[in-house]
Amino acid sequence: MAKALGKEELRRNPLAVGVSNLLQFIRDHKSWVLGSLVAILAIAVASGAYGWYKDRQERQAQAVLVKAQTALLGDGSAAAPRKPDDAKNLYTEIAATYPRTVAAEESLVRLGNLQFDGGKYEEAAATFDRYLTTYPRGRFLVIAGVGKAYAEEAKGDLAGAEKTLVALVESAKDDPLAGEAYSSLAHVYEVMKKPEEAARIYGQIADRFSQTHWSQNALQRMSALKKK
Repeated sequence: MAKALGKEELRRNPLAVGVSNLLQFIRDHKSWVLGSLVAILAIAVASGAYGWYKDRQERQAQAVLVKAQTALLGDGSAAAPRKPDDAKNLYTEIAATYPRTVAAEESLVRLGNLQFDGGKYEEAAATFDRYLTTYPRGRFLVIAGVGKAYAEEAKGDLAGAEKTLVALVESAKDDPLAGEAYSSLAHVYEVMKKPEEAARIYGQIADRFSQTHWSQNALQRMSALKKK
């Protein structure tokens, strides 16, 4: 049977001393301790409520996103034809009503793509810019950045496209789709009749993204530029 600790042994036991000091501190600071516990409880409750709210927002936004997709694609029947304008309105509603959700991010990108496909390049550039401003570290950063640059190029603003892609290459250099940003920048330099700059970017692509389709395309473009 284990021997019970005497008072002197308790005094020499660090754990016992620590527990004793803690109990004494609590007795001496009851109000402070109680206030701290209340604050911790309030933070836990608020965190749980916020998590529930975010989850609810996301589910509601996804439901509207499904409606937008249905409006955009229809079901192939005369009873439910494609309604791209309705889809645009729903994408706009999602982005405004459910900010900071995955559905809102996706909606802005889809809206920008629809505007671009419809030849509304000014609107598309503005929508993609809204994404980049609202979600600087968003899930679709490269898609939005390249989309904005394409829209700027389509409306003849090559300097704007260059500026957009230079910034995108820097901010998305660790993104899985970073190679697309580099490739788009090199393409814009070619359109701007800046072969040296284009070759420089293609060289970076070949070095950084070896064994990818971006690298293969870069090597082909570098070879083509040398022949000019």
